[in-house]
Amino acid sequence: MAKTAWGPKPAEGAPEWSGFSLNVPSINFVLSNNDVYDYKLPYSIPAAPRCARIHPMLYCCDVYCCPCLPKADKLTFMDVVDQHTGHQVRYRAKKKCCFVPRILTFLDGQYIGYVARTMRCFNRCLTCCEDFRSKPVLQLGLHDKDGNQLARIDRNGKGGCLWCKCGFPMKCTGCCFTCCTWSCLVRPSMSMPLAGCLDCDPVCCECCVRGDRTCCSVFDQPCCCIGLPLAACSCWWCTPGCEIKHFENVSTIKFQDFDVLDAKSKEPVGLLQSQFRGNYPSMYTHNQDIAFKVNGNTTNGLLGTLLSAVATGMTYPMGDAEPTFAGLKAQPQGTSPGYSGFVECDWAPQMKLLLGLDGGKAKLREDLIVGDDMVFGTRVNGTQVKGWLLTEIGWNADGLGCCGISCLGKQKKPRCVSTRKEVEDIVKVALEDQVGDKGTTFIMRFRLPDQEKQIIKKGDNTFGDVNLLDSKFNPPGGGFIDQMEEVDCTINCIRCCKFPCKFTHDKIICCRCPCYARVVNSAKAHPSKWEEPPPVVIMVNAPKKAFGEP
Repeated sequence: MAKTAWGPKPAEGAPEWSGFSLNVPSINFVLSNNDVYDYKLPYSIPAAPRCARIHPMLYCCDVYCCPCLPKADKLTFMDVVDQHTGHQVRYRAKKKCCFVPRILTFLDGQYIGYVARTMRCFNRCLTCCEDFRSKPVLQLGLHDKDGNQLARIDRNGKGGCLWCKCGFPMKCTGCCFTCCTWSCLVRPSMSMPLAGCLDCDPVCCECCVRGDRTCCSVFDQPCCCIGLPLAACSCWWCTPGCEIKHFENVSTIKFQDFDVLDAKSKEPVGLLQSQFRGNYPSMYTHNQDIAFKVNGNTTNGLLGTLLSAVATGMTYPMGDAEPTFAGLKAQPQGTSPGYSGFVECDWAPQMKLLLGLDGGKAKLREDLIVGDDMVFGTRVNGTQVKGWLLTEIGWNADGLGCCGISCLGKQKKPRCVSTRKEVEDIVKVALEDQVGDKGTTFIMRFRLPDQEKQIIKKGDNTFGDVNLLDSKFNPPGGGFIDQMEEVDCTINCIRCCKFPCKFTHDKIICCRCPCYARVVNSAKAHPSKWEEPPPVVIMVNAPKKAFGEP
């Protein structure tokens, strides 16, 4: 028999909400102390006219004065209840004229605060100024019951529409020594003058903020050089070899991390992670663009309960056409690669930082795991690859272009790599004729090592003994297998040197002949058994400790 609650629980006295895990399809919260709050919809819901719901004596108004008022057919609130103790939380979406949508939060019937998007006078003008100066821009605020902002979720500012830079590469490419270059980018936002007048929030110079489409750009054009821009000669030889190619694999996860900052000090006080799962052919399918699980971790119970309202507003419509906080955008340092696993990088300094070619410590380990924070892209649109395994890399060097058509460029299709030395050679060859920071686009493919408990397979030692699976557990040729790779015999052309003093090897595969398949070495053991496990980037369950505790 379920036990009843012995009294309302104050927000400050609910430390278990400092960590939670929201399972979106089943609509339940699992807290840090393993309490479970399930979605509660009564078995039967009594109906009543609108005025009678306000007071029973106003029923005559429903009959004589307001018979044409539409009935409320959608609930704008959601209740989750702990069926063991009776404690409960209600999230109620609220929309008022001249106010941004917000979600009110109630713990055991007591109002504890609300979560809302940015609400301030001349918001668009202030946002425009913050974007132009590349300052953090407020997206969402967590407020207590008195309206005081406790924490916030920001995004990076976009920057100005004009960017110029002079460079001094002092680099020899072929028969030409380049001393000085210049770069320029014009990318204004597409907006109407005095936009926002209809909703009383005008902005006059939004076009000065950097947008998504480039009007014109020039990168690393030589201003001063010595010699002639001629191709350098090189020496090649042909040799037989062995090439490894991974079988295709399908990624089923991507995620976004949102840093929760203190409203005053701007120091981190929490983290919200939304996890998305792809629809690989299976017995259950869902909308793979809506979060499958949302985990949160904060310093105290009040912030945790309000952060759970953010998770609710990101995933459930609550009577509206789409979720209240559906457009919440994660910063680049909190955005993982997509389901395809492909990531593009068109800035050479980022690739040098990954491999330590700039003189610092390489962030890519010898086992091709990215061991530290590494973001590819811009400060607005980027991808974080910390903890991911690099499996393929290729590149495309820009040539002469006009009207969107380029020629005389070079490219290497993405190919499988197994050592960091291979990656370094590919990057060095790609950048050897590049004068500045831009001009070569690298295409990389990453895979996230699965550190959860695995599905048992034949030969595993999961439960202290080698598993002897029933013959009917996996059908012939069915079930899950380890990552496999194709071994090919190839004829390769190897470049041994290039004028004047470049000795990095470059390889071109002339022809190949598949020989056999084998299991990839790194797939034979669970990541937790590796000599150096990958960094943990996924919140598997509800955090057991408050944010920041060791």
